[in-house]
Amino acid sequence: MRLREWFRPPRHALILFLGVAVVCGVALGWLGWVLLEQDQAVEVTRRRERFEEAADRAVAVMQRSLADLEGRLSQPVTSGRLPAGVARVSAGENGIAAVPGLVYYPQAALMPEAAPETFADAERLEFTVSDLAGAARVYERLAAKADGPIRAGALTRLGRVERKLHDTAAAHRTYERLSQIPQAGVAGLPSSLIAREALATLFTEIDRPGALAREAAALHNDLRTGRWQLTKQQYEFYWAETVAWLGRPPQEDEDGRVIAEAFDRVWRSRTGGVSLARRLIPVERTTALVMWRQTGDRFDAIVASPHYLRTLCSEAFPATSLRWALADPEGRTVLGESPPARDAALRTADVTQLPWTLHVFDSGSPVGVSPRRKFLLWVFAVLAVVLSSGAYFILRAISREMRVARLQSDFVAAVSHEFRSPLSSLAQISEMLARDRFGSDEQRRKSYDVLVRETERLRRLVEGLLDFGRFEAGAAAYRFELLDANAFLRGIVNEFQERLAALGYSIELHAPEGEVRVRADREALARAIWNLLDNAVKYSPECRKVWVDVEHEASRISIAVCDRGLGIPANEQQEIFEKFVRGAESKALRIKGTGIGLAMVRHIVQAHGGEIRLASEPGQGSRFTMILREAGGTL
Repeated sequence: MRLREWFRPPRHALILFLGVAVVCGVALGWLGWVLLEQDQAVEVTRRRERFEEAADRAVAVMQRSLADLEGRLSQPVTSGRLPAGVARVSAGENGIAAVPGLVYYPQAALMPEAAPETFADAERLEFTVSDLAGAARVYERLAAKADGPIRAGALTRLGRVERKLHDTAAAHRTYERLSQIPQAGVAGLPSSLIAREALATLFTEIDRPGALAREAAALHNDLRTGRWQLTKQQYEFYWAETVAWLGRPPQEDEDGRVIAEAFDRVWRSRTGGVSLARRLIPVERTTALVMWRQTGDRFDAIVASPHYLRTLCSEAFPATSLRWALADPEGRTVLGESPPARDAALRTADVTQLPWTLHVFDSGSPVGVSPRRKFLLWVFAVLAVVLSSGAYFILRAISREMRVARLQSDFVAAVSHEFRSPLSSLAQISEMLARDRFGSDEQRRKSYDVLVRETERLRRLVEGLLDFGRFEAGAAAYRFELLDANAFLRGIVNEFQERLAALGYSIELHAPEGEVRVRADREALARAIWNLLDNAVKYSPECRKVWVDVEHEASRISIAVCDRGLGIPANEQQEIFEKFVRGAESKALRIKGTGIGLAMVRHIVQAHGGEIRLASEPGQGSRFTMILREAGGTL
């Protein structure tokens, strides 16, 4: 059969066209399916790479943070500032020390106590002879001794006798005296704890609910903050008493209890010799991290609560679209969401040397169609429309029995040209996709967020230290100008007040009417006043008000910052303005500070030709007064 006869209308040409159209449609559909599958594979690969990169960054952050914490094991307990939710514990021949204090310990503190025979005569009068008044006189004489343990034992017994005599006022005073004796034990318990419990019991007996509530709240706060080194049984006993007195379960520091329990378990399972370990310790329904080093009889540990672990993971995963999970060696998820069985980046503890296995995966929310896939779908849709339209017109031409062969030939040539152009474009796009020329730098830009936050954490400390270094070296450049001291102080007080509003502190400013002129460096003087206000707030945990007084006498201007906080002993007042010097009370209470704030204030005031004065009594607060010369001229 000749070719001309094959193309005679209508049947052979129609079959030929339908065959070509089906082949082209199948080819187009297959090509589209291949391209979409390749695009999906690229998306899966990129998402996997994103998980892997995020997991590597997270592991680096976690390793660095845990290495920093582990480095604290070789330092003294009180050195450096610990992150929130972390406790540093050290145990040796002298007992157990912890910063911050644990709510309970594996063993109670060994506190000095008076020998029982010291009170033999008084106890004979109290119990054998039933001479309570005589026993009270003997106990009172013993309470006047300088020895703390003897005073503590005598006051405890004196309070008991006074309660038997129904002299509740005297018993109240006696227990208040007992609460002021530091570092003394009675019957294996701290004297201050016995005083608190005795006061609460006394208020219960004499039916003073208000005083009982205050004393029970104070006892609750002391237990919650780990004021005393108690065993778990002692802590739970006094906690139960607090609940009974308050009539409701008080707020408990869950992180503190988890830290104490985790250390207790590690302490009881320790072995002799030398060891260094990191381990997740399950506590009730949560988990704590413990890192410890044991050398002979010395045992040093860092205990991190779930709050710290969540904070660490938040720093390690700044991208909110990612999810994470920490699993213990048994494969149980201890923190985060349960990971999927597939499509997650995994970093095992054996590889990372971390005490957990890290899973990184997607949030599970529906993912939108990628721009490339949208583009391909649009291309295929256009091609389908073109193919359908072409088929329609070709079929229409064939239905007219292809009256003109030349028109048919031209039409086929035109259709071939129309197919060649989009297929060439598809080939070009396919090549670009295969060679990954549509890449994005978005993920690389996000990796710099961790550097920005660490830099911002240290910025304030570094700036303060650099400024102090310039003041010390005499290299600070002062730019003096005329200032209205009243307006200047109001601005600083308002700014400081705004920062402390959420903490419940208030600042009361007393200044004379009119302008009070002073020639000063605005930035340096502001830093000095800010440091005094910050110290007043920091060392006033009970009284949440600070006073700022401005006085104008003759040619001098005095600016005083007053508080009713801890106060400063007389023997420390001469040295408190030296660099790095901090009061013994602030160290004992573990109040944070660098010891350069007041030294910086002194440098600034002296540079202004003035002087700084201090008036303070322990327990009554402090008054820091800057005396500056009044400036002449007009503002």
